[in-house]
Amino acid sequence: MAPTQLQEASRLVGEDLAFQRRVWRFQRIGWGAMALVVLLGMAGVFGGGPLAQASARSADGAIEAEWEWIERIGRDSQLRIRGLAPHRGPLELRLEGGLAGPVEISGIEPQPAGESRAPGRIWLRFDPPPEGERAEILLKLRSSRPGIVSGQLAIGEAAIPLRLVVLP
Repeated sequence: MAPTQLQEASRLVGEDLAFQRRVWRFQRIGWGAMALVVLLGMAGVFGGGPLAQASARSADGAIEAEWEWIERIGRDSQLRIRGLAPHRGPLELRLEGGLAGPVEISGIEPQPAGESRAPGRIWLRFDPPPEGERAEILLKLRSSRPGIVSGQLAIGEAAIPLRLVVLP
């Protein structure tokens, strides 16, 4: 068909080819956006995947932690801590800021030998690890409301800042 015949046929049928092309372009952009959201979800951007993992180490290497920095409300996540006691005696882990408030500790392994609380702080005392070894502590965290939670983990003077994004 010649261009004039195509234009005449379009006029008779009542189609607007330029408008149809804009609709098709919009649909392709929409499909691409949906595919991107699915891929990001599979990668863990919305929690529970490899992109949601974070780790940190104190400047002196006395404490290191691994956690999910993207969490979901009501879902347990793990905060794995490895640390050296700064002196002989029990290892005292200090949680400060948001880690002692809007985030609930739903489980601790191993069980602490003692615990004390103050506004904005939690102290957990553990039996010391064998000489020269790191203590490994697993905290199960559960958030009760969405938002950004900032806090700090510390053993003695060594500290690590933590930041969690809690999604609904």
